[in-house]
Amino acid sequence: MLPIEQFHPLVVHFPIVFVLVLAAFDLVAVWRGQPLSGRGAIANVSAGLAFSAGLAAAAAYVFGDLAFDVALAKGTPLAVLETHEELGSIVAALLVAWGLVRAFIWIRSVSLSRRLGWGIVAIEIAAAALIITTAYFGGQLVYDFGVGVSLPS
Repeated sequence: MLPIEQFHPLVVHFPIVFVLVLAAFDLVAVWRGQPLSGRGAIANVSAGLAFSAGLAAAAAYVFGDLAFDVALAKGTPLAVLETHEELGSIVAALLVAWGLVRAFIWIRSVSLSRRLGWGIVAIEIAAAALIITTAYFGGQLVYDFGVGVSLPS
């Protein structure tokens, strides 16, 4: 079985992909005049991606918190971990909240204007930028500091 700290790198790619695909998907949909609400195929896929991003972000946060504790126990300085940990917490909270908002919109069939559709796209592009920034700092932990890297025996 894998060490617990190695589950975070396995899980963390899911919310990244879901958010990037969600932002691109909704951008194209709104650009083409498709509604992001209701029960149509576009709205179903969009809401599903948003909710999946929230679930995946929650899982990445839980495993990231465990990996954080292991890294500290192995002697990684707190200052090295702080930026990624803080950004990861913010991203997880925002994506869980966004997934719940989008699920509410889908469940209640809330009608959204095209203008609100563009607002949704703007929020999702901002979330994509934030998650890419968080991923950059996570990569820096691995490639610059060797956090979570197991040496061959």
